[in-house]
Amino acid sequence: MQCKVCNAFIPEGYMYCPVCGEEIIIVSDFDIKIEDNIDVAAITKTAEIPDVGKTEDKRTKKHKQNTEKIAPAPINKKLIIALAVIAAILIPGFIIGGVSIARYFSYDHQYEKTKAEYDRGDFKQAISTGKHMNSLGNDEKGKILLADCYMGDHNYDAAIAVLYDALGDYPEDVTLYDRIIECYKAENNSNGIHELINNSNDSTLALRYSEYVSISPTFSLESGTYIEPDPIKLSAPGDGKIYYTVDGSEPTEESLPYMGPIPLETGTTVISAIYINENGIVSDIVSNTYNVELDVPDPPELLVESGNLSIPELVGVTAPEDQRVFYTTDGSIPTTESKEYTTPMLMPLGKSTFIFIAESSNGLVSEPIAGNYTLNMNVAIAKDMAEYAISYQLMSGGEITIGKSYKAEYGFSDGKRIYYIINEYNGTSSTGRMFAVDIKSGELFRFSKEEKRCTGF
Repeated sequence: MQCKVCNAFIPEGYMYCPVCGEEIIIVSDFDIKIEDNIDVAAITKTAEIPDVGKTEDKRTKKHKQNTEKIAPAPINKKLIIALAVIAAILIPGFIIGGVSIARYFSYDHQYEKTKAEYDRGDFKQAISTGKHMNSLGNDEKGKILLADCYMGDHNYDAAIAVLYDALGDYPEDVTLYDRIIECYKAENNSNGIHELINNSNDSTLALRYSEYVSISPTFSLESGTYIEPDPIKLSAPGDGKIYYTVDGSEPTEESLPYMGPIPLETGTTVISAIYINENGIVSDIVSNTYNVELDVPDPPELLVESGNLSIPELVGVTAPEDQRVFYTTDGSIPTTESKEYTTPMLMPLGKSTFIFIAESSNGLVSEPIAGNYTLNMNVAIAKDMAEYAISYQLMSGGEITIGKSYKAEYGFSDGKRIYYIINEYNGTSSTGRMFAVDIKSGELFRFSKEEKRCTGF
C-alpha cells in the first residue's frame, strides 16, 4: 500500500505513514467509501476458480446408476484453497473499512481529530472536521472547539454565530460570553459587547466587563402631563457624555450635548437621550414624552352675585395678587387691551353687565365671568328731581352751570343711607365731579369716587 501524501510504501498493519507520519484513515475525506488504506483493487479482484469437475464418461454414469449406495464425493482441495485465498484478501479490507466507518461516525474520535488539527495549526482542516463533528452531536465542548477553530482562522463572525448557538442551550456558561467578547474585541466591536452584556441581564457579567457597559441616562421627571414643570435634568454615571434631541429623532454624537437642564415649552415635547462612556460605548436610547399645560388662571370671583337688587352694592372681583384683571360693561368679552380693574365700582341704576377676565404672570388668560345686575331702589325722591336739586344747589352757590348737565347714574349705600350718585358733564364729557342725593330725604352731598364717601355740600 502507498501513502497518498508521499507515495511511500506502507507495510501492512501500519496506521501511520513511516515516512511522513500521515494517518492512513482520513475521516474528513471519507465519503461512505473505503479510505485510501484499503486496497480496492484487491477487494474487487476475483480469483480464478479452477473447473475441477470432469465430464463423466458413460461407464462411470452407468456404474453410479447401478450402485445401490452412493459414495460420498471426494474432497476438492483446489476449491478449498481458492476460497481461503479470497477470504484472506477480503476480510482484512472489510475489517479496516468497518473501523474507518465507525471512526467517521464517532463523535469522540472526530472531536480528538479536530483537536489535533487545531493544535497543529491546521485551522481550515480543523473547521471542516469540526463541522462534521458537530453534526454528530449537540455538545457544548464541541461547539466551543469549532468556535476556537474559526477564531484561529480569524473568521470571527462564524465563531460568534457558533457561540451564540451554544449560548441558547447553555445561557449560564460564562466561558461562552468570554469567547464572544474576545471575538468582538478582535473586531473592535464595542457596541456588540455592550448589547451582549445588556441582553444577558447578568449583573455579575456587567461588573466583570464594566468598561463595556454604558447605562442609559435618567430623567429628573417621568413622562406625563404637567403644568409649568421645572426644566428636565439628565444624568448618567461615569465620565462620558450625554447627547439628546427634543423632536423625537434618535440621538447620536452629532446631536445636542447635554450642558444643563432642558426647559419645556407648551405642548408636547419628546426628549430622547443616549450616554457614550469614556470608552466610546453607546447606551440604549431612552425617551420621555412631556405634555405641558401652562397654568391657565381661574376666572376672578365676583364680589356680588348676579341678580336683582334694591340696595346697591359695589361691583368688583377678587383675584390673586400676581394676576391682572380686565373688564367691559358693554357686553363684549374683555381682552388685555380692555379697561383694567383696580378697585370695586359703583353699581349702575337699572340693568348692567360686567364681564371680567384674569391674566396670569405668564400671559395666559382665564375664561370670562359675567355679573348681570338689575338695581331698582325703593326711592322717595325721583331721579330727575335729584339731578335738578344738584344743579340748583350749585347755581345757588354762585357756580355757572350753563352748558353743564347732571345725571344720576349709580346707586350707593354706606350702610346707613342709600344715595343717587350723580355725574357732572360739560357737554358730553365728564368733569370728574360727582354728587350724592339721599333717596329718602333728598339731602345733597359731595361724593369722592376714590374714597367711596359722601361729605357735606
